[in-house]
Amino acid sequence: MPLIPVMKFGGATLQGDVTLDEESHRQLIEACRVADNVETMYREAARCRMAVRAQRLSDVASDFIIPQCREGRVPVVVSSAFGWATNKWKEFTDHISASPDAREYARLQMAGELRSNAALALGLREKGYRAKSLTGREAGIRTTPQYVDAVIDGVDPTYIRQLVEGGVIPVVAGFQGYFLDERTGRNEVSILGRGGSNQTAVALAHSLGQRECCMYSDVDGIYDEDPHTHKDTVKYDQLYAEDLLNMDPFPTVIQRQAVLCAIEYGVDIWIKSGSQPGVAGTLIICRPKTCIFV
Repeated sequence: MPLIPVMKFGGATLQGDVTLDEESHRQLIEACRVADNVETMYREAARCRMAVRAQRLSDVASDFIIPQCREGRVPVVVSSAFGWATNKWKEFTDHISASPDAREYARLQMAGELRSNAALALGLREKGYRAKSLTGREAGIRTTPQYVDAVIDGVDPTYIRQLVEGGVIPVVAGFQGYFLDERTGRNEVSILGRGGSNQTAVALAHSLGQRECCMYSDVDGIYDEDPHTHKDTVKYDQLYAEDLLNMDPFPTVIQRQAVLCAIEYGVDIWIKSGSQPGVAGTLIICRPKTCIFV
């Protein structure tokens, strides 16, 4: 089985540190000072943010994805939504309805991943690499028959394999899939639980016959305590999935359902830094202990 790196990039990794340089910050402050309404101020802030975000996507492509291509491999990339987009769409929905229709809510939430994966594909193409963004449905990701909080129950990797064999980098929108609505006989889109892009990467790795996948995050591994809120934490070089599942609180860097899927499929998971390519991460061993050296 050829090596096909499955690389998942989290929202914080794709968003990056949205820090303006001194001149851009000065221009933004001045633009907001003379603005006569909130919409103008918001537009100016968004313009600056988009410029920083575009540079961040360029860095992700150059630092993580393109090196795989230079080694002769065609990776499969999974993207989360930018930063806090999932929360943003949830808050937006709350202003519209206290009990939103599940189908329409799922479609609204999908927008975050569809923006990020298309933008990342554009960035790769700009650098001379063939890439194609895919929805969960186009990637062949089938889920349980529910619009929200669905679970992946199968993947048809045919199209992704065709792209990889043709030298095209698939950039898959995480957190989403599709199911057959037996009442109507039509396929409907679905979204996974929170952190579902992790599950997407695990399922894709399994369907492609890969023994591991890699999650790039705003932390460089699994720690005994949350490194964002605790000092003197200890990072694990590796740990078994069973031990991870028993951690309390469970680390937010990885979705619990993704770990359960990885155990079922026998796919190991790397947690690595999405900003420091050379830093060693943590290997979550999800394959049975008797076969981890196979």
